[in-house]
Amino acid sequence: MPYREFFKQCTGFSPYPWQVHFSAWSGQSIAVVAAPTGAGKEFGAVIPWLYLHKMSIPTTARLVYVLPTRSLVEQVYENTRQVVAASGLPIKVYCLKGGFIEHGFEQDLTQPAILIGTQDQLLSRALNRGFGVSWGQRPLHCAALTNDCRWVLDEIQLTGVAYSTLVQLYKHWQELGTFGRTQLCLMSATFDDRPLQGLEVERFELDTEDLAHAELAAKVTRPKPVFRAAVEDVVDVAALVEAHHLPGSLSLVVVNTVERAREIGRLISNLAPLVIHSRFLGIDREKLQQKLKGYQGVIVATQVVEAGVDLDADLLITELCPWSSFVQRCGRCGRKRTENTVQIHWLDYQQEWKPRPYDATECEATRDRLVQLPDASLYNLAQIPLPKLDLPSYQLTKRDVETFFCTHYKNRDTTYTISQYVRDPTAFTVAVVWSIERPKCLPHQKFTCPVPTQELKDFCKSYSVIPRVWGEDTWEKKEPEDGDVVWLPLAAGGYSSERGWTANPDDKCQAYSLEVEPEYNDPPFPYALSLGIHLQDTEAALREVIPYLQMLKIPERLIEELCRCARWHDWGKAHQVWQAYAQAQGELLAKSTNYSSPVQMKGYRHELASAIAAASQGASFLSQYLIAAHHGKVRDSLMPTNPNERFNAKVLRGVELGTHLPKVEISGVETLPAVELSFSGSWKQQFRNLLREYGPFRLIYLEAIIRNADVKASQYREEQAKNGNSN
Repeated sequence: MPYREFFKQCTGFSPYPWQVHFSAWSGQSIAVVAAPTGAGKEFGAVIPWLYLHKMSIPTTARLVYVLPTRSLVEQVYENTRQVVAASGLPIKVYCLKGGFIEHGFEQDLTQPAILIGTQDQLLSRALNRGFGVSWGQRPLHCAALTNDCRWVLDEIQLTGVAYSTLVQLYKHWQELGTFGRTQLCLMSATFDDRPLQGLEVERFELDTEDLAHAELAAKVTRPKPVFRAAVEDVVDVAALVEAHHLPGSLSLVVVNTVERAREIGRLISNLAPLVIHSRFLGIDREKLQQKLKGYQGVIVATQVVEAGVDLDADLLITELCPWSSFVQRCGRCGRKRTENTVQIHWLDYQQEWKPRPYDATECEATRDRLVQLPDASLYNLAQIPLPKLDLPSYQLTKRDVETFFCTHYKNRDTTYTISQYVRDPTAFTVAVVWSIERPKCLPHQKFTCPVPTQELKDFCKSYSVIPRVWGEDTWEKKEPEDGDVVWLPLAAGGYSSERGWTANPDDKCQAYSLEVEPEYNDPPFPYALSLGIHLQDTEAALREVIPYLQMLKIPERLIEELCRCARWHDWGKAHQVWQAYAQAQGELLAKSTNYSSPVQMKGYRHELASAIAAASQGASFLSQYLIAAHHGKVRDSLMPTNPNERFNAKVLRGVELGTHLPKVEISGVETLPAVELSFSGSWKQQFRNLLREYGPFRLIYLEAIIRNADVKASQYREEQAKNGNSN
């Protein structure tokens, strides 16, 4: 099928010339797509990847689409789902943004998937510090985002430090190695390519053929008159809206702070405006997003509508902001229709005005340009060079990458915090959940609200609220940090379903039903599953993906070693401590219908016992490590995970040395012998050698492959049980 035909099948219309040219990108260099708002960058990036899968042309297993705002993620997510459905391909699309995180992509790294998310959610995962993800699950997410991936960073001028971080991370992928391809595409209407110096780049821009295209040319050259509006305060802004808004049309007011958006919304309440900002519970934000579709009236919003949100306003009123942000705001006005009259008014405050969260110098530079700009057509905006500004950046060294690989609390300290690498400091938030009682598991992110970290700290201090932070699989009493999931009692207040986060204790959040994130540790199984059968199933699950592993050019010797790791991964469950926990009656079990309290195991980590048993049979340290690490709990250190627990050399992570594992029958395969659990040597030094040999990205991927096989094996037996077969 020719590409043009496939594109039309997916979208209903033919591609622009530049979109056809981009479909030939090989991925061997960094792609730079410089195209104005409305030129189809989103479809131009997604459909070529889909086409490669459609035609069975080798490409990456995952497409990772990174965006600066949650609202933009919602739009691209919905559009991409429709395109994938029209393509006829059995590819899943996942959303990852504050307030809504879809799981499943990390449980099978061999299946094609599209991940669409905000820069903080995706980059934090790529650095093994996934926001809102438990420490045990972070390596799975990291593996999925650093191997066999095509990354697309859209609207780079709005991503701040994330642009530089992703380019540095790309360099580390190339130098330290990954399994499969790692590709990078950067897209924007305005471009600063200083971070790309020294890298091989392939550029895609609109050319004369695009400008001769009737539909695209109409979008690029359509007039957008610009007017200066001298105002004293928000009262004048409200009057300006009332004077220029026409019934039956869409007017968009964009201001820089949530406080001003709320106040303007209150002042024009007679127009029943829709007030939109980022500080809503995910479930409430979904309702607001639905209202945006085809909306007519007045929208008062913060920067959340800047990039890519599918609004087509007749009137745009905007505060001063950095030039790249102004260009994006113009893209929300006269976006699709070309026959209607549009106006853009920029607010020139006559009194003292604080441009926060932006830098005053950047806003003043925008003002200097606007006083000389009569028309903000896309063509005119493209002719204006970007102001020379300092790009935010933090150096990401090899040592930092290797430290981010580590998850034990003693090994986590990096030069800079994860927050500094993924988003500008003024945008850092925590995810807050309100309920009467603390949920037993991590709540699903759509039931949380992003709140500026310092605002939450101030709120808790001012009103004597004691927050709880989700830590090592439980709620901990500690000070919240950027990216944390925080629980507040319902009675603490601070939230209104109409206005979002208010920091006012008199605003009480209405009780809402909570869903929690998937549970990965020992939920009751439909029936008592034999240990030997589960070990055999796990090896079989791994052998099913051998063709994919071969395509990644993983050596046959290593593939066979992975198969043995899968077969031995739960050997440690044969221990009497774990069997007592599973309440086994004679037969050695891998899964139980009725577990007793985990407390009675005294921290026993069966996967470490499995690794020690494997070592007794001559297994390499790579095998020992992969077996120990498959739950994400025992990785870079054997020290206790509780800082208050003293190290005992005779009991490692609950595994008492000198105790025994009985023999385990794996029918038709092998009999694992009875072994005494003993350990010698330096785990720390051997781990460092392993990290140096394989590199952090390849090693974390191998961990995930074993865990994926474990999960598939369990799912297979669960499906069998649903169908009435428990053999």
